[in-house]
Amino acid sequence: MRSGNFCKVWVIAVLAVMFFACAGDAAVEYTLSVQNHDPATSICGQYVEAWGNKVKEASGGRIDFVYYHGGSLVSAADAVDAVENGVADITWSAASIYAGKFPISEGVMLPLNGVTNARTGSKVMMDLLAELPEMRKEYSAYKVIQLSTCTYAPISLVNKKVETIQDIQGLRLRAAGATVITWARAVGISPMTVPTPETYENLQKNVIDGCMNDWHNISATKLTEVTKYILDYPVNCSPLFLLMNKDTYANLPADLQAVIDKFSGAYASDMAGVYWDSTRAWVYDNAGASGVEIYAPSPQLVTDFEAVRETVHADYINYLNGKGLDGKKVYDKMMEIVARYKGKYDFSAPVNISDFK
Repeated sequence: MRSGNFCKVWVIAVLAVMFFACAGDAAVEYTLSVQNHDPATSICGQYVEAWGNKVKEASGGRIDFVYYHGGSLVSAADAVDAVENGVADITWSAASIYAGKFPISEGVMLPLNGVTNARTGSKVMMDLLAELPEMRKEYSAYKVIQLSTCTYAPISLVNKKVETIQDIQGLRLRAAGATVITWARAVGISPMTVPTPETYENLQKNVIDGCMNDWHNISATKLTEVTKYILDYPVNCSPLFLLMNKDTYANLPADLQAVIDKFSGAYASDMAGVYWDSTRAWVYDNAGASGVEIYAPSPQLVTDFEAVRETVHADYINYLNGKGLDGKKVYDKMMEIVARYKGKYDFSAPVNISDFK
C-alpha cells in the first residue's frame, strides 16, 4: 500500500474511533441517587422530584434519578456526610440540622433579621454564596445546586393562646437552631430540642406546649391535629440546600454538566422559595377544619418580641467569632443583602408552584 493511501486509511480509522466514542458517551445514561429525609408527599419530596424532572427532560432522559424519601437511604443527621463521601449523589437537607457546620448559613435563621419568607431567604443565601468567600468555604466540599430557605416559622400552641409576653414565658416550645434558641430564652420561653419527626407525638402528649416549626412542617406532619392556636409571627426562616457529590458531577460528560448547571443556582433556589412559601396558604386554607385559630400578635407583643433584638444579634456575632470568623463583617454583609430585598416579596399575591412545573 502506498504511504499516501496508508495515511488516509489511518486518518479515517482514527475519526471513526472518535465518532463512535462520542456516540457511546451520548448513549450512556446516568442514574443519580437523591436523599431526602422528608416524606415523598411533603413539599420537599415534591420539590426534588419536580427539579429532577426538569433535569431529566433537558438531558433527553440521559440523567435519571432514584429518590430515597423519608430518610430511607440515610438519616437526616447523616445526609451531608453521605453526599460528601458518595453514599448519595445528591441530598436535600437543612443547614440547621448540623449545628456549627454551616455557621454563616445559620445567620439566615436569626430571628428579627428581616427575612420573613422563603423567596427573600433564598435570594439572601445565594447572594451570600456569590459575594462572601467565607460562605463559599462552608460549601467547598460539595457541588452546590442551590442554597435556599424554608418559609418562616410561626408559633404553634397546644392549648394556650399567647396574647402577651407574660403568656409565653415559661412555655416549653420546640426550637431548632442556636439563634432561635437564643431568642426564645431572651423572651422567656423554655426552648426544647425535639427532632421534627417527633414533634407531633410530643405535642400530642403535652411533653411540649408548642413549637416553632415552619408552615411546611405544620402541613407535612399534620401539626394542626394536635394544636389549637397558631400565632402568626415570623420567628425565623431555616436555611436549606440541595448539594451534589463533587466526583459525581465531575464524572458526567460536559454536556450533562451543562444541564445540571442550567437548573442550578438561581433557578433551583428561586424554585425552592416559591415551593416553600406556597405551604403557608395551604395551612391557612385548611386549619379551620381542624379547629385551629390562626391569629396575629398585638402591636405590644411584637414590640416585646423585638426588644431583645440587639442582644440576640450580638450573641450571633460572638458565635461567629468563636468559629474563627470575623463575626461583625459577616453579619453586616448579611444585613446589607437582606436590605436589598426588603418589601420585594410578601404574601399579598398567590404563590404558585405551577410556574416551575
